[in-house]
Amino acid sequence: MFTEVALTTSATDPTSYLWDIRSGTVFFSFKQNVCGKGALALAPLHATPGNRIGLVLAAQADKAIKLVTIAASNRGTYCAGGTEAGKIYVWEISTGNLLRSFDAHYKRVSVLRFASDDSALVSGSEDAGVNVWLLSNLLDNSSDDAPTPYYSWSDHTLPISDIVCGVGSFRTARVLTGSLDHTCKIWDLATGILLTTFLLPYPITALALDPAERTFFAAGGNLVYQVDLYRRREARNYGSGEVEAVGGSGRVEGIEGGDGDPGEARLVFRGHSAPITSLALSLDGSLLLSSSDDATVAVWDVVSRQSIRTFVQHRGPVSSVSCFLRPPETAAAGIGAVQHKGSAATVVVQPFRRMRKTEAEERDEGVGMRIAGNDMHAFDRKMNGWYDGVCVSPEAQDIRKVKETVQAFQTHSSTTALQSQVHALQSELVRVHDHHARVRALHDELYGGLVEEFVRERRRGNAAAAEGSAEEGK
Repeated sequence: MFTEVALTTSATDPTSYLWDIRSGTVFFSFKQNVCGKGALALAPLHATPGNRIGLVLAAQADKAIKLVTIAASNRGTYCAGGTEAGKIYVWEISTGNLLRSFDAHYKRVSVLRFASDDSALVSGSEDAGVNVWLLSNLLDNSSDDAPTPYYSWSDHTLPISDIVCGVGSFRTARVLTGSLDHTCKIWDLATGILLTTFLLPYPITALALDPAERTFFAAGGNLVYQVDLYRRREARNYGSGEVEAVGGSGRVEGIEGGDGDPGEARLVFRGHSAPITSLALSLDGSLLLSSSDDATVAVWDVVSRQSIRTFVQHRGPVSSVSCFLRPPETAAAGIGAVQHKGSAATVVVQPFRRMRKTEAEERDEGVGMRIAGNDMHAFDRKMNGWYDGVCVSPEAQDIRKVKETVQAFQTHSSTTALQSQVHALQSELVRVHDHHARVRALHDELYGGLVEEFVRERRRGNAAAAEGSAEEGK
């Protein structure tokens, strides 16, 4: 049976908790983990069925590279981190290799998010800017120049507080951004166009998007606002009317529901006594979790907007909350489940490098995730990309396949291949030459006809002018 759990962290309490969102039972606690807002990332492990969350990454302020926010790709391949100075680092999780570091913003990077298909990295900053970076450009080592953002959105006027990427590919996904300027904006990722701006009563501190993208939740102060993205159009007759999308074409939609607006109280979640720092939804969207500076985490029923549970284990402000399926690795610690033989895999994660690898080090494609135990062949039947008991990343697999193809091609006669290419180029050159000759002949014919027509018209005009002069002389 699958169990949904929440992982909550604090910027002052050194203990993070993993607990059941429906019963409140604490499954596990992580000691010595002081984690600020946005400094926690969850990554799936390929060794678990369905790529379930199994790896927790937390940025620590006392390390050499002082990261203030991090994000992991949805496939668990890459990790991105941002600093106070506006710099972004990108690592490969399995090896710990630093792939790229570059200056992305003028001020502190406040939030990082990967698109749902991992094709792009979206970064928000205290400079009020949002940049979209293509991951293919960030991983391109052919140039040492700083990468250029694919989009730069500068419509916000105050620091960016949160970003949510919708489901779908790069061509179909939408991006929701929140800012301290009281606005939430929805962008089309394919075109970079601003679709709708939502104006709320308070500065936005956290966002959550419904799995079906029908509704989003925005935290402002100690309240959570529910904003519907679709509404029923009023019919002129007595019919039910059609459902239409809210906003569009860059329109501004005002959202009411503050303390002085009881008419919209049904769209507001009330219960915290301090500003809300983070939001998370259950997998089916029926429960909403909110963490706050009042050292509590509230679990809300979305339909009734009532708090059904409050988690009070933290001894300081709660900085973040995340909701996901309970990792099977927790059974290895004897936490409420029986571990079956071969059900959990021990994963060794390499430390993240501070510097990029040298050319000599790049020749090796070794990887830092290994399987413990003797059932290697059974796991190998389920997974691709394992060589000599070491897992390589998908990019390394592609490079390996290209190398094998080149080697196979080099085993054939290079002279024969070269001759076939020469013959193909010669045939193409003859075809282009014949086409050019036909075009030139057609051009000459058209040019000659136009010149003859122009000369005839000119002669007619001269003759008419001469006749007019002769009549005037008489």
